[in-house]
Amino acid sequence: MDRFALYYPHIHVRDDDWLKYTALYWPKMARIRPPGYPLQDSPAAQELHAARWLFDLEPPAWAAAEVAEPFLELLQEHGTTLRDRFGLDGIETWGLPLADAGFGNAGSYSAGGEELDGDDPTWLNPRFGYVHASRISEDLLDSAVDQGLALVRPGRGGIWAAMHPQLATVYMLALAEQIAAENCLHPITDQTLPHAAMSGWTVERLASVLLDDLPADASAARPTLEEAFAFLAFATVIPADLRNVPIEKILAIRAEFGSELDGFREFTADQVERLGAIEDVRDAGLYQEYLHSEVDREVRARLDDLDDCMRSAGLETARALANVRSVALPPMAAVAANAVGVTPALTVPAVVAGCIVGAPLQWRRRRRELAQESPVGYLFQLKRAIGPDTLIDKLRRAWPL
Repeated sequence: MDRFALYYPHIHVRDDDWLKYTALYWPKMARIRPPGYPLQDSPAAQELHAARWLFDLEPPAWAAAEVAEPFLELLQEHGTTLRDRFGLDGIETWGLPLADAGFGNAGSYSAGGEELDGDDPTWLNPRFGYVHASRISEDLLDSAVDQGLALVRPGRGGIWAAMHPQLATVYMLALAEQIAAENCLHPITDQTLPHAAMSGWTVERLASVLLDDLPADASAARPTLEEAFAFLAFATVIPADLRNVPIEKILAIRAEFGSELDGFREFTADQVERLGAIEDVRDAGLYQEYLHSEVDREVRARLDDLDDCMRSAGLETARALANVRSVALPPMAAVAANAVGVTPALTVPAVVAGCIVGAPLQWRRRRRELAQESPVGYLFQLKRAIGPDTLIDKLRRAWPL
């Protein structure tokens, strides 16, 4: 079974280009949406939501309760240190403007990425991170407020907790991982975050992330091997900027080439299993070089082979058409024509015309078969559908030549 994706840490996706790439690969994507929260999706997200590719999950109470346990223990063991670093009375020393905190652009959005109402100017302060109260257990929220680490106010779609953005981020990472682990989901994000969703947000892990001043490259988030391989493979055939590609075209590609997408996802899963050791590479630059090398070897080579097969199939069809134009009916066909009262003189032009008309259909059918047989056939179809045109691409689509 192919896992669905789980978007975090926000409700609204911030990057439409990222959203389109994601829709080209993942079967579906869930997001954690508090009940009654009013949506302000982009047009692309609205289309994907209407098509049920993007769907909403209410924050499950069980997940908030389970995630609360290590956080409550952390507050009990390290409350003083947490207050010194993340206490609300030190907000002016946080030095975390919105644009530098990994939460997108400033404006009407809070540091937690959600649009908030209210007369309190605190809610417009970009230094805060925000978490909807439905995502936090009552015990944890009360404890955070009592220790001066959070304050609670009404806002758009319910009650919100304001806190240091690093606290909000780490909490949402832990919550997303817990929900994903128990629901066969794969957590993904369009944000540059200081830490990645990972297995085991224990008290020790929380303390090391929040209190130990880890080097930036020690716990920085980076795409999973599956995400990185798939998106690098996409980059070989489609433009990096999908701004001008309508979301309707993305949905049409998914509908038309579903079997090719299934084959590509299976191929990617096989590559991830084969390349598992790369995930242990600590240096980000070296990690990227390994991936680029593998994509060049495993993807580009297969695409070149598929291109050769497509050209061969086209040449075979063209030769067959040329042969039909140059020869008379075979003897058995002439006998059959006479049996139904059609003279060979009339039949030959009709058969030739039928072959000329049917040749493009045969070629398209064979091309689709070749794409479905290849593990990178989906990439080939993407290149034809939304990739930059080349002269040879245009010539191949013009029929007959």
